[in-house]
Amino acid sequence: MTNNTGSALDAAALGPGDHVEVHGNGHIRYSGYIEDTMPQLNIVWIRELRTGERRMLFTDECRIFRDGT
Repeated sequence: MTNNTGSALDAAALGPGDHVEVHGNGHIRYSGYIEDTMPQLNIVWIRELRTGERRMLFTDECRIFRDGT
């Protein structure tokens, strides 16, 4: 079960290995693991579980939650 009842997280609150869900436009866009962060620029890189692709995300353009499963 996903724990997304709290506040969305920014890059400073996330670290490598964190399992996250990325929400945008009212639905889950990506699910994956944080690989790297650049808190100064509000950027995180995730490895998407479904496709294995590495994605760069701006935390001010989406809502990121830790997956509590």
